[in-house]
Amino acid sequence: MNLVERLKKDKKGFTLIEMIVVIVILGILLAILVPGMIKYIDKAKDKQIMVNAHAAYMDATTAAAEAYGLPGGDIEAAQDAANDVKTATGTVSGVTYEKDKGITAMTYTDDASKKTVKIEGGEWKEVE
Repeated sequence: MNLVERLKKDKKGFTLIEMIVVIVILGILLAILVPGMIKYIDKAKDKQIMVNAHAAYMDATTAAAEAYGLPGGDIEAAQDAANDVKTATGTVSGVTYEKDKGITAMTYTDDASKKTVKIEGGEWKEVE
């Protein structure tokens, strides 16, 4: 008996009912998994916005310190320089600069998501 004849005789495989059961089980698993993954992705995006806000804070601090250190530099020049900071991902505004403390308040707005992060008194808060 050659291979083709054996394959014709040997009709092993899955029935339609078995295939439907497997597809239903996969659908249930996906229904459980997808919402959890979406929440995980949203949390990761929010953390990325906080990282971008911290980087913008560092940029604003550097700009303010450089402006304050220039001849004739004062607090207003430092605040103006910090408020002019534009990063690749967002903008900085509402900067309050104090002589011995540096930046005490700042608002960062993410360009892509339009979410806003504020720092006030050393505390980072996401504003809706």
